[in-house]
Amino acid sequence: MDSICHRCNTAINSSELFCPHCGAPQLRYEPLDETAATVTSVTQSAGRDPGVVLWREAVAAALLVAIPVGILSSLLDFGALWVIGGGIATVSIYRRRTGVPPASRTGWRIGGLLGILAAFTSTTVDSLTLIFQRYVLHNGAMIDQRFHAVGQQLTEQLNRSNPEAATMMPWFVHFWVTPDGAAAIALMGAAGSAFSMLLFSAAGGAIGARIASLGNRAQRSP
Repeated sequence: MDSICHRCNTAINSSELFCPHCGAPQLRYEPLDETAATVTSVTQSAGRDPGVVLWREAVAAALLVAIPVGILSSLLDFGALWVIGGGIATVSIYRRRTGVPPASRTGWRIGGLLGILAAFTSTTVDSLTLIFQRYVLHNGAMIDQRFHAVGQQLTEQLNRSNPEAATMMPWFVHFWVTPDGAAAIALMGAAGSAFSMLLFSAAGGAIGARIASLGNRAQRSP
């Protein structure tokens, strides 16, 4: 295949190193082989800022952990141990995918992302479970009774803690034993669980980042 001399624009054979017309050396650019591409990729990874979150890898890692953590939190109620452990596991998976040990603030963000996804999963499972129990198993009376008992406890606590306010706002006292009060109890429970997941998973992410940094220092030390 013929090429063009970069100096005199004469057509020459591509195998020739010098132009036969003007004698100018001909430059060639060879594509990187697989080994060189791998070295380049590793070099770029090593130069990344550990404080910058690679969100695509972070979301992929969080999704792998959020589903089992959310299901466990829904079926067995909220547990701080597996939520914190989920944050540590998410950071570990993120480190394996990126090859970069995350900084502490990165761990907080990745763990917080896990908490959001796990809370969404847990709330979805809880909602589907209530729908299944009410409309498929026809256990609506049992569900209503459970919310009524919680509302009754809130009413009694309010009466004991502040009798004057209970006397001045009787509608608020009896609100908790109404269907609207049951819905408010469910929303408050979901919000409280979501906040707890966010807090503990973020803490787990920070712990995971700390563990990763200690392991990285141990590898560098002679």
